[in-house]
Amino acid sequence: MTKIPNDPTVGRNSERLNELAFSFKKSQALAAALECGLFSAIAGGASTPAEIGAFCEIDPETADRLLIICKAMDLVGEADGRNVNLDDVERFLVREAPTYFGDYLRFTIGTEYDEWQGYAGNLKDVSSDVPPRKLYEGDLDDPVRAREFTTAGYNASLPLAHRLAKRIDFSRFNHWLDFAGGSGCYAIAACERHDGLRVTIRDHPNVVPVAEEFIAKHELQNRIAAQPGDFLAADDYAGDFDLISYITPLHWYLRDDVVKALRLAHDALPPSGGLLIVGYMLNDERSGPVDPAFYHLQAIREGHYTGHVPSGLEYVSYLEAAGFTDAKYEWLLPNRLGQIEARKPA
Repeated sequence: MTKIPNDPTVGRNSERLNELAFSFKKSQALAAALECGLFSAIAGGASTPAEIGAFCEIDPETADRLLIICKAMDLVGEADGRNVNLDDVERFLVREAPTYFGDYLRFTIGTEYDEWQGYAGNLKDVSSDVPPRKLYEGDLDDPVRAREFTTAGYNASLPLAHRLAKRIDFSRFNHWLDFAGGSGCYAIAACERHDGLRVTIRDHPNVVPVAEEFIAKHELQNRIAAQPGDFLAADDYAGDFDLISYITPLHWYLRDDVVKALRLAHDALPPSGGLLIVGYMLNDERSGPVDPAFYHLQAIREGHYTGHVPSGLEYVSYLEAAGFTDAKYEWLLPNRLGQIEARKPA
């Protein structure tokens, strides 16, 4: 058998494999801690099991057991004789923190745990025929689930949206059409940083009223409009747009649909108009990273390939096939989301 040069696992025990096999326990324990508000309790000054139990409305013994596993997972530690949250937990998992995204994790852990359970059954007899539906359509067709999904996305993505708004000079554009814009957080961040920019968000009908609430929260109703829309429908590209984007929907579609959407964008844009994709992206070697690779595998479902996570090079080939030039890509969120840009020739 051919050996991998410098294999770091040679001579090691089975600890790494056990960690992979049982990592679902960590996600469930984290979800439980978020559900009862353990990290908020500690941030608020609770330290002993009795104090945490009173805040979380659980028995002190239960609080103690949950506290122990959170310490074991390096979520909580001790300082000056008191239990305290580690830095990233304090910033991102305490409900009162401005960067809180615990609701996103709770929503995603619950949804994806169900989707991955018994996953091996999806690997046999997979057809290349067009899939009958997308994985997430059931969530969006339910108004309650659509609200939960969109709200969680706002909490998780607003800081990343501001990162994108710093990196892209949106002042070059007048009217941006943002497909699958969700809560509107990317449009909100761009408009807060770039005067004069107008944005139209088009998404599932059940997402639109939630987006309108977040837009109103930021008092941007006069610059951001949320409307129903489908990026595979030619009529939904109508307007005076000089920038068109797709914010994380494309990995749920196969190449033909993605290129079709990009061609519709190309036809709708004026010369020198911009195209932006924010999406899950594999590395050029197609050997990872882990999170995009999970989505790539997850898109084998119910006997069909229901999506495809491209590498940066694949995104460039899609854009060139659709007629765009000057395509480039980089990581927006390292090892997770790519930022892919191109323009329509002048």
